[in-house]
Amino acid sequence: MKKIEKRSTSGRGSVGAILAAVLVLAACAAGTILKGNDMDRAALGKIHAAQEKFNVVRYQTSGPEAEQFFGYFLYRDGIEVVTGGGTQVVSMGKLTLAEVMADYNNVRKARMYSSGSGLIVQEIVRGGSVAGYTAVDRNIEVGIWDVTPRDRESGAVFRLVFDDTRGLHGEGTYRGRSQSGD
Repeated sequence: MKKIEKRSTSGRGSVGAILAAVLVLAACAAGTILKGNDMDRAALGKIHAAQEKFNVVRYQTSGPEAEQFFGYFLYRDGIEVVTGGGTQVVSMGKLTLAEVMADYNNVRKARMYSSGSGLIVQEIVRGGSVAGYTAVDRNIEVGIWDVTPRDRESGAVFRLVFDDTRGLHGEGTYRGRSQSGD
């Protein structure tokens, strides 16, 4: 009778799974949250940056609520903005902070929204200088992450992450899921 040898491949499979997990974690761990400083709305018109044109993306919440909230990220040239899958983002071209505020009011009127707030503006700081601004409804929590690859020669990559704070459930996300698809 011939003896049958059993060879286990589970050792190789687990090593491969561990290697894959390490690569995924390394890719995810590369980001740094950027600091946001609150801006006084009354003083916004008096600062030079209020008249400066920035690249702008508008994003909005989604879900079971009849009215959705909007936020804006204004950023300088040379910055690439990425979001998670499923995020409703509109590139608006170049606008000033005043034009962003006017767009916000026009969108709310066009959609006949009665809730929401005036925009809360924060300057986003990277490396000691202002890289951009967020302008959001008080019902949106936003974070800007610097996810620039170390080998990138010029420019920066920022990840925009946001949540609808009207119905925080469980782990701090609306209905258990981040609005920005992360």
